Amino acid sequence: MEKKIAQISDIHFGEKHFSGDLKKNLFNQLQEDNPDLIIVAGDLTTWGYHSEYEAAGEYIKELNTIAKTFTIPGNHDARNVGLLHFEKLIGNRKFVHIDKKGGFAVIGLDSSEPDIDDGQIGLDQREWLKKELEKIPSSLCKIVTFHHHLLPIPQTGREKNILLDSGDLLHIFDIYGVDFVLNGHKHVPNVWMIEKMAVVNSGTATSYRLRGNTFPSHNEILIREGDIQINLINTENGDKKEMANYSVKMDQEEYLICSYKHMRHNIL
Repeated sequence: MEKKIAQISDIHFGEKHFSGDLKKNLFNQLQEDNPDLIIVAGDLTTWGYHSEYEAAGEYIKELNTIAKTFTIPGNHDARNVGLLHFEKLIGNRKFVHIDKKGGFAVIGLDSSEPDIDDGQIGLDQREWLKKELEKIPSSLCKIVTFHHHLLPIPQTGREKNILLDSGDLLHIFDIYGVDFVLNGHKHVPNVWMIEKMAVVNSGTATSYRLRGNTFPSHNEILIREGDIQINLINTENGDKKEMANYSVKMDQEEYLICSYKHMRHNIL
């Protein structure tokens, strides 16, 4: 049975490069693709103002008509005490959703820091994360999402804002067998494979705040029996391009072993 996840981020309501046309395109594309769930990996707003959150909240409600939508805050959302509006108009800044029937579990974390671009998960959230991961059956696909990138992203210029406690997070993910880590922040889509774990970054879905030759985009993650594929979708025209595809098999000790079919990092 195939599971389809839409990963979007960096919507940036209130930004001068935000596009209403791209917003409409994104909704129509998601509606046509009909994902099983939608993950919004942060930066719904630009300055964290109430008016931006009102627009973002309405859009999240619209996305929920397509599929169950999970949202976590980004660094822009934490500006100007914006996280108060996030909690009121969007939801909890961290969450756990377990779908045994669907075969997956999603954990959301808040990596934002008030009024700065740097991010970290912090000790309290890391301890909470470990307790929640312990509760998840090993048979489920484990997905963790937070805004700041876990690893440096190619073609993004000087590295400044990698997650401050990324090493601690990587250690936890390795111990508890996390399958996917979904991030945003840098506006450049990318996929890294670390042993059994796919670290997937999404670009900006609805703005023209772009780096280099990138374009507005979001990701489509397809999880099939024995195969995982990640596609990049151009929000302007709907074109799809495969970013990564790898096979999954079980060894004698029933650990997931991921072996590349092919992997392209230079995707743009």
